Amino acid sequence: MSEIKVQVAEGILTGIVEDRYNIRYFAFRGIPYAKPPIGELRFKDPVPAKPWSGDRDASKNGNMAVQINLFTHAIEGDEDCLYLNVYTTKIEPLEKRPVMVWVHGGGFFIGCGNAIFNVEQYPDYIIEKDVVLVSLNYRLDVLGFLNLNDKVASGNQGLKDIVLALKWIQKNISKFGGDSENVTIFGESAGGAIVHCLALSPVTKGLFHKIIAQSGVATNPWVLTEWKNKTTNKSFQLAEKLGKTTSDPKVAYEFLKTIDAKKLIENSYMLFAAERLSFELHFTPSLDYESSDPFFPEHPKEYISRGIKMPFLLGLTRNEGLFFTSSNIFGEISMEQLEQINANFKKAILPKVLSKLPEIGITVNELKSLYFGKNKMSKETLINYANFKGDEFFVRGIMDVLQIQKSTGSYKSTYLYHFNYESNTSPMKTVLQLELPGVCHTEEIFFLFRPEIKNKFNLSLPKRNSEDYKIINHLTQMWTDFARTGNPTPITNLWLPLSGPQNKDYNYLNIDINSQMKIFRHGKERWDWESYNKN
Repeated sequence: MSEIKVQVAEGILTGIVEDRYNIRYFAFRGIPYAKPPIGELRFKDPVPAKPWSGDRDASKNGNMAVQINLFTHAIEGDEDCLYLNVYTTKIEPLEKRPVMVWVHGGGFFIGCGNAIFNVEQYPDYIIEKDVVLVSLNYRLDVLGFLNLNDKVASGNQGLKDIVLALKWIQKNISKFGGDSENVTIFGESAGGAIVHCLALSPVTKGLFHKIIAQSGVATNPWVLTEWKNKTTNKSFQLAEKLGKTTSDPKVAYEFLKTIDAKKLIENSYMLFAAERLSFELHFTPSLDYESSDPFFPEHPKEYISRGIKMPFLLGLTRNEGLFFTSSNIFGEISMEQLEQINANFKKAILPKVLSKLPEIGITVNELKSLYFGKNKMSKETLINYANFKGDEFFVRGIMDVLQIQKSTGSYKSTYLYHFNYESNTSPMKTVLQLELPGVCHTEEIFFLFRPEIKNKFNLSLPKRNSEDYKIINHLTQMWTDFARTGNPTPITNLWLPLSGPQNKDYNYLNIDINSQMKIFRHGKERWDWESYNKN
């Protein structure tokens, strides 16, 4: 295997030449952008990596963050996880090329920069479009988002990891043929929400220039955590679960710092697993006012209300909520749980959403009726449950962002999509073992990155003349064109940005074999709960 060397600010990297599927590119993996966040650096803001002497091997992926394997329930990864990867087809091009930075999703508690649900992802599809691609790891779960409302642990460590990685990219990406003045960050699910948060925060000014948020934004109800008091703060609850009952943040911090990282994550996951019906997340981005260098100096709502001023591409899949019916990941919903929902539909609703229903003007029973009619929650009505969770978790928050983009005058550079292509050989449905039809949350990722599915799932990659491959080419062309120009279809102008605030509808590109512009009608869509009693 051929090697290639690049000199970056910290030292010399020795990458490798990849030559597969008629695509040749240079891969530099496992590049440290921060010191290992261990010992006294646990729960602290990241510190830039030290320079090294000699050549550093950059042929292998760095450690992924400590996390649970949702298939085996084993705890994997390492606290020493702050690494990134760079992929490029030309080290010294005549012109610097657009840079795309992938921020992985996974509910802030699983995932890494080179895999999704333990399936390796390769850059082949995107790198073919002549961009420089960067993927990265950041701290997850309690290790990345512990907030004790005190300077000892003020939250958003995982977000600050990514900020430091973006600073590394600004400093070094030109050595890989990338243009530091044309950087697009993109991510899916929690990755999309993080991308949106990064664009909102003032601490990231100048680090990137365009954003793509796939099925996740900061306004989704599972993203931002705001603990009202210590009794409901899951950080203190976790300390208590591990043997230390205290309301003193310094005591909790010193205690949690001594616990083995894998044991921390294992017990944190147990808190989440208890929320099987509502899927409430516990360690997420939060208010970090106690920090000496806060990610959100003001309340996130203030930044959200001002909108995103840079080119912004966002959207969703047709059936986001199918994801929550995956028995392969979350386990089957038991008869007992079904009976709990039927007796009290509140158990299926996120607490943050439940508290806002009076403000929305809809009752719990009306909300259940909107999705189930007179039917009960059962194995036969799982699609109704999926529709509800998809709208609650993803769709409504995305529509809120679109409204803000319109009202703040930022609609002219905002592009909305609806991923509607249903593959007959969907790798994601195989991984999740989904039986219901539709286009699931996360499904578009395997059309952006080549998955390693032959060995694990005995599936073959799409042939170049197949419909799946047409979607791969279509999606990667639009994503990279957006990164290049700020317009996802600069030649055909097929994809139009949002219309102005005088029009309350939302125009979007319906992505399918024959993509075309369509319209979500104001007050006519299932997710528009505010219009429930008006129709």
